[in-house]
Amino acid sequence: MSNSTTLRHLEMLRKIPLAPGKPITTIALHQHLTDEGFDVSKRTVERDLVKLTNIGGLYSENTAEGYGWGCIQNNASKFKGIQPTEALMLILSEKLLLKVMPIEYTLRAEARIADAKCTLNSDNAFSKWQEKLQVISEGYPLINNNSLISEDARKIIYDCVLKANQINITYQAKDKNASINYCLNPLGIIIRGQSHYLVATKKDSPEKPKLFLFHRIKIAEKNHTKMDAPRSFTVQEYFAKNPSGWLLKAGNKIEIVELKVKGFALDTLTNNQLADDQQLLQTSTQWTHVQFSCIPTYDLVAWILKYGADVTCESPTYLKVEVVRALKNSLNNYEY
Repeated sequence: MSNSTTLRHLEMLRKIPLAPGKPITTIALHQHLTDEGFDVSKRTVERDLVKLTNIGGLYSENTAEGYGWGCIQNNASKFKGIQPTEALMLILSEKLLLKVMPIEYTLRAEARIADAKCTLNSDNAFSKWQEKLQVISEGYPLINNNSLISEDARKIIYDCVLKANQINITYQAKDKNASINYCLNPLGIIIRGQSHYLVATKKDSPEKPKLFLFHRIKIAEKNHTKMDAPRSFTVQEYFAKNPSGWLLKAGNKIEIVELKVKGFALDTLTNNQLADDQQLLQTSTQWTHVQFSCIPTYDLVAWILKYGADVTCESPTYLKVEVVRALKNSLNNYEY
């Protein structure tokens, strides 16, 4: 817990609302300081408020919730520190996201990241989280190779998405020998593990969204022309269909999926859900029946294969066929 009087005073001045905002009660202010890791009594907070009245431009009044405090000058603009909870979130964001963002974005955040590290290195209870909290990705950890796309191209992609301007790209598809030039309407960006996708429609088909892997974009150029926004869907609706999971069949149709699970797979689904409507029903001493709704993708196939003999796919038929095909092809690789 923090015992720094200076940091506590600064936090109090940041938290007290500017007039004509609703005053904050002493009880609420004390609770806020406790939540932020300060070891302080309510009586000490009351004494602090009296001391800060002159230098902080504070005033007090009776409210329905108790004695309240407000401020007649904007102290938040004078004391631009960072709260311990906000500092922790920024540090986690640096680990998870900043490495995949354009350098320009990262440079803008560096000052705040530095403030966050100073805050967590200070005498505060939240400082312990840096060594006690580890965030890892699902599956085997991979190292992202940022050199596969130029920083200039990455910045152009982000700028065009943000400003809703068309973008010209040269794209090297996996199954094509030659690169292809496209004029695209950029709709959004999907960051999926180590893979980053540009969600866009082609200029000549603005109602058909496609995914373009960043590392296959060889050249990116600004078009400076406003994009043609789709009329039949929103990018949020498209994201909700898990497009980067790759559909097993065209049509984006929601299906009822039925599985049998046991062992590690059952333990996972007892504490997590494959969908909001997931239902579990024990059918024997060994197996539990699972039913849920989703748009079947290769993601789901990979999840089923991940648990090996602990999962059996029962329906729909085409999902079951794909799982069996993948298993047979894998076994063929090990035949002597």
